[in-house]
Amino acid sequence: MDVTWKLLFTSLVLSLTLAADEIQDTHNRNLKGNLFNKRPISNIERKNNAYTKFNVRNIYKGTRSRPIRSLNMMISHFSETTVTPGVDVSLQCMVNGPHPARFVWERDGIVISSNTDSRYAIGQTMTAEGGVVTQLNISHTRVDDGGHFSCVAHHGEVTISHHDRVNVYGPPYIRTLPPFKAQSGQSVTLRCPYYGYPVREILWEYKGKEITPDAVQTNRYKRFVKNTALSIEIFGRKPKLRVKRDATVTNDGILTIHKVSKSDSGASYACVVRSPSGEMAKRSFELQVVEAPQLEEILLASDLQEGQIVQIHCNLKSGDSPVYYSWLKDGKKIPTHLKIVERSLEVFSVLIIKNVSLEHCGTYTCVAANHVAKVNRTVNLYIKVAPKWSEEPQNTSLLLGRNGHISCSANGYPQPQTHWLKKDVVSDSWRPVLEVAGGGVLSLSNGSLIFDSVALSDAGLYTCHVENGVGEALSKTIWISVNKPVTFDIAARNLTAKLGQHITIECQAKGDDPIRVMWTRNGKPINPLTQRVKISEVKTDDGVTNILELLQTETSDGALYQCRAGNPFGADVFNVHLTILEPPLPPSDLSVDSIKSRSVKLSWRDMTRSLAQYYTLQITSSQRMSWSTARTINVTRLDEIRHGIEIEDLQPATSYSARVAGGNQADLSPYSTPVRFSTTEEAPSSPPLGVQLEQTDSPGELRAKWIPPPADTHNGLILGYRLRAVPQLSGIQDTQEASDKIIKTSSLYSKQETVITGLLKGVRYAVSIAAFNSAGNGPFSIPLFQDTREGAPEEGPTSVECGGVTSTALRVSWQPIPPHKQAGALIGYTVLYAAQGRQWQNATSPVTELRLQGLHKYANYTVKVAGFSNYGTGPYSFPIVCSTLQDVPDAPAEIKLLSQSSAVLLVSWKKPKQPNGRLLHYTVYCKPTSSNDGPQVFRADTEPNSDAYERTQTMELKGLYEGRQYDVWVTASTAVGEGPESKRVTNTPSQRVVAGVASLGGEVTVAVRNSLLLECKSVGSPPPRTVWYHNQNIITHHPRFTRNRDDSLLIKSIDQALGGNYTCLAKNLYGSDSVVYTVRVLPLPDPPSLRATPYKDSIVVEWDEIRITNDSMAYGISYNLTWREGDGPWQEAWPVARETRLPGVQQHALSGLKCGTKYSVRVTATDSVGTSVPAHVDVTTLGGAPISPPSTDWLWSNATHIYIQLSGWDDGGCDVTRWEVEYRPLGSNIWHRAENRAPMDLNLGWGYIDTHYQAPQLRSIPASYAVGSLSPANWYELRVTAMNDAGTASTVYTYATKTTDGEEIGPPSDFLDLNMMVIICSSILLVICVLAFICILFKRHRQNYSSQYRHSIAEEVKSRNESVASHSEHKERYAHTPRIYTSPVHPRKPSKNEMFEISPYAEFALGFRTFDHVENQDLPSRLPGRPRFDTETSFQTRSESDDSDSTSKATVSGMPRRHCRTPHHR
Repeated sequence: MDVTWKLLFTSLVLSLTLAADEIQDTHNRNLKGNLFNKRPISNIERKNNAYTKFNVRNIYKGTRSRPIRSLNMMISHFSETTVTPGVDVSLQCMVNGPHPARFVWERDGIVISSNTDSRYAIGQTMTAEGGVVTQLNISHTRVDDGGHFSCVAHHGEVTISHHDRVNVYGPPYIRTLPPFKAQSGQSVTLRCPYYGYPVREILWEYKGKEITPDAVQTNRYKRFVKNTALSIEIFGRKPKLRVKRDATVTNDGILTIHKVSKSDSGASYACVVRSPSGEMAKRSFELQVVEAPQLEEILLASDLQEGQIVQIHCNLKSGDSPVYYSWLKDGKKIPTHLKIVERSLEVFSVLIIKNVSLEHCGTYTCVAANHVAKVNRTVNLYIKVAPKWSEEPQNTSLLLGRNGHISCSANGYPQPQTHWLKKDVVSDSWRPVLEVAGGGVLSLSNGSLIFDSVALSDAGLYTCHVENGVGEALSKTIWISVNKPVTFDIAARNLTAKLGQHITIECQAKGDDPIRVMWTRNGKPINPLTQRVKISEVKTDDGVTNILELLQTETSDGALYQCRAGNPFGADVFNVHLTILEPPLPPSDLSVDSIKSRSVKLSWRDMTRSLAQYYTLQITSSQRMSWSTARTINVTRLDEIRHGIEIEDLQPATSYSARVAGGNQADLSPYSTPVRFSTTEEAPSSPPLGVQLEQTDSPGELRAKWIPPPADTHNGLILGYRLRAVPQLSGIQDTQEASDKIIKTSSLYSKQETVITGLLKGVRYAVSIAAFNSAGNGPFSIPLFQDTREGAPEEGPTSVECGGVTSTALRVSWQPIPPHKQAGALIGYTVLYAAQGRQWQNATSPVTELRLQGLHKYANYTVKVAGFSNYGTGPYSFPIVCSTLQDVPDAPAEIKLLSQSSAVLLVSWKKPKQPNGRLLHYTVYCKPTSSNDGPQVFRADTEPNSDAYERTQTMELKGLYEGRQYDVWVTASTAVGEGPESKRVTNTPSQRVVAGVASLGGEVTVAVRNSLLLECKSVGSPPPRTVWYHNQNIITHHPRFTRNRDDSLLIKSIDQALGGNYTCLAKNLYGSDSVVYTVRVLPLPDPPSLRATPYKDSIVVEWDEIRITNDSMAYGISYNLTWREGDGPWQEAWPVARETRLPGVQQHALSGLKCGTKYSVRVTATDSVGTSVPAHVDVTTLGGAPISPPSTDWLWSNATHIYIQLSGWDDGGCDVTRWEVEYRPLGSNIWHRAENRAPMDLNLGWGYIDTHYQAPQLRSIPASYAVGSLSPANWYELRVTAMNDAGTASTVYTYATKTTDGEEIGPPSDFLDLNMMVIICSSILLVICVLAFICILFKRHRQNYSSQYRHSIAEEVKSRNESVASHSEHKERYAHTPRIYTSPVHPRKPSKNEMFEISPYAEFALGFRTFDHVENQDLPSRLPGRPRFDTETSFQTRSESDDSDSTSKATVSGMPRRHCRTPHHR
């Protein structure tokens, strides 16, 4: 089955169909209208063999089309299909839109359904997305099932369609169709209804002739498609497009005839279809041209009157029959209740209205239609009607101040016009109402008269006049009256009366009579017959005045009184809120909410029933305490239970008392209980006075003196002063080198003095001083200027650069020291330089550049630069390393020539003592001694060497003549060039090779504990035998010596005992030779002598430079300093690089340490040999733990807080880092942690940081500590703990809060009174005496019975004393022997034979087993020195030292090893 699917582009087809009652011969018209479309195809878009038609047709030609609502969209459809007969075909379309659509399937313009053929099945379903899907299933297709299929979706007047072909293989055939009708003057499109496949061409013939284009004819003949290249090629052949007449033929078999006329009616057009095999089908179709109907213009008379007979004629001018007529009124069918009669014939139609009225007026449309078109004519019918009342005006009564409305309307044609007139009382004439009434009256177009707010002037006679020019006008005169309802000028008022006062309440009601008035209290009517109430009424011009009188008011009379008045026109209410005033209650709970330096917030509680309207607050100083001169403040009462006020303009650090009272119109309440408070401190408002500034004897210091600010500007307790020193340097910011210093004051009013240290030397400073308290810093004084003394430079040069100039010279340059760091007049610069492992050398220069001469060739030099003045040398710059340039090397140090065979000589040599650069190669020269020719040249590359000494390099000279003497010499070369010759050596090649050693000896230096390899390369024939000697002793088997197969000697872990001469002797039949090595073993360096100087937060460590001998000068010494805090981990002081220090005394400062803390410092010396034993010292930084004041002078309190001035604590030299305060009521056992309620202050220090004088980071350190939430008049215990790096100080103080009146309370308790203590002690002593007397009497009574018992035990006591004496002698005998540690005595269960257990501390002798000694055997000679058998002392001794365990080893060695010591369990 060959099925070809092609992509189709969908479009919308818009079609407005005719009314159902106007369509006749539905089957024929559908057949013709769909197959032979008389409307032109407005647009054909060819894409992938598919096209879409857009057809829009209006119901009435020439009329405005109605707006089309949103269309559904066809989102899925079938494509062209080609099948063979017998195959099932399924076609599907899906439309998505707001409403479901109705589908119709067509084939070649003919509607098909399930009844068309039993093989056809049509279905329609809904999708989940709201779309509608229709399917056409054709089973067992036949050839005649092929054709042009259409899927048409109808939704009201909107249609959407899709067209495509279904091709079934078979011979071509054309279906029969009836004649089709077309409108004259319009274009006609005819699709050939053929089936069968394949098709080669489709032709149209007219009168037996094929329709072809005629070039002679006019431009009416044209092709339908613009591009003939778009024609479809079928089986390799192009279809023929031959056009004749005014027609167009497409390759799809569509014939378009342009503008048919009446003369074309009856013409026959034949469609010819040919297949590729030559089969042909032909069918003719008749064209009938029909003239569209034309109507004459409808005319009506212009003077029609109501009640006349009216005929509306619609006459046909031209058009083919049959013609059908229909009438519409206002675009709709004519209603039957109008009783309009319609009469129609073939050529006209008429409407008859026998009794025309106003409801017949409107637009009438005559519609005429035949088979091809529909036309219409429209006429407007209007008649003149005299006005008639539809709503006649009547006499009306309006309410004063309200809105008013009067209607006056009439019907008629033309539309009647309404006019309102009012009779003017003054002129007695009728005038337009808008002129008389003004802006408050509005006349609407419908005749209504609107009053916005009725006034008394609106009353009077009004006339409504209606006319439209037809018949007589209408007129009606009415009377409008204005009535006044009861109103009050004000809706409510508040009234206040004192208790017991006579009061009158007036109620003035305005309005028309009759007016009735009623009084209520809290919603209940008032009975005028009761006592103390009187009601009276007085008539006025505009109403009545009702008076309510209350005699002797009481508290219960305070209520809401309402005067209710009304008349027939309305009612109103007048409210009176009566308040009976009585003296208010005094406010309660007066408290202090917050306190500042110059203000305080007070609040108090007041109930609503107190009736206070305002409050009077008084505040006075607690020192004067005079309420008569107190400051008075009035406060308005708010609708809140708790009231507050902020009082300003107070003095800092001053005690005040405040009280409050409530008041109203009646009286003032009593004052509340006063509260006492003290304002907080404020920063001092004045700078110190009499500031003086002078130099000291030390550079970088200034002495400052001043007098404290005036006492009235302290604003609190002066805690200290802040000094600010700013250097006067150009180009440097004030804050970069500024220094701050904080000092505490010991006296508030005496003269102050301090020394400012750590300043720049030789620099002018501006010094200003400010006092501070716990609230902050005060203003600074006017700066004073003073120069510091000069000194050594404070900073080293920067950007030091060094480079080689020659092989013996270096150029050193640097940037000068900044002027403010020179500390005075700078004389010049000192340059220290030293080669690696050599002594430092010094050179000076007055400028920033120096050339160093006479240096070693190709050597590394370490260079430092420092400035110096008359006061000394400043710090050195960071050392840099540079090297001199290369030069030609010296001659090789030693050379030796040996005969190796009859034609080979072996030459050996050593590296030059001064290479003067990196050696590249050696050149060996060899020439016969007796020859004058040039020597032979041999090149030998340098060999890498990592041994402790320079190895011998050898080279074989081959191709020589036996018995001929040769001279040999060697040179070395660097990048600069070739060096001088070595000494010349001579030898002769021979068959008899005497034993010889090619290795060259000499002095060898090696570090202790390293390995050393000594070479012994020998020659000889026969091969020689080698023997090694150490100091003339033959080396045999030794664990430290290893002899290798190449006769070299390896010495492992060498020490100084293995130093000396090492000789390798080689010997054969013809002779012997030897090489001697002198080995020097270098020891480890000695530990340096260490000293440490402690400071507050740093330690300066010094040690002496280790003296080195001349033999070890080639090895540089560096130092490693490590330190730790207490028992913490060790840390390196300079972990990045261990710097080689200057000769003499070495120094390093450990900064950033904790104050008053123990530190351990270790220094080791390291050279090329190794690292020395560390030198150790323990040192403690300066400072100690804080010291608490012994008394409570630094504490003060109020009713709820206890304040602690922390400046009373001595920090012991270390800054306090943390404060903890705990409190508890006196006699309680539970401590409570207290939070600081006092403001924080900034504790500023200064120091020398990173070579700059900078202010350190700010830390929030409290200047005072406030313990809050305490109870008034109670004693408390306060435990104040101050902590710093050195330790902790904790002290308990007993202090009391004051009363709410600010008074102090008495001692903690009367129980501890001195008189009470005497009475208690006397009573206790008396009881003791009585008990002692009773005991004496009891003992004397028992003496008579105990005498016999004492005699019986006397002998037993005597024998026991002897035993104890012998045991004492035994103890004295071993009193000075070592102690014996017994194993612990473990408790065990008692047995039947044991009555008791002997205590280990018993003083009598018993036989017992200790360690491995047999019972009663003599003890060993070494016994413990103490008689007590415990082990606590031993364990304490073992823990005394962490670095040595000699004590524990000695103790353990004195005891048997099979036993373990454990402490007793007591």
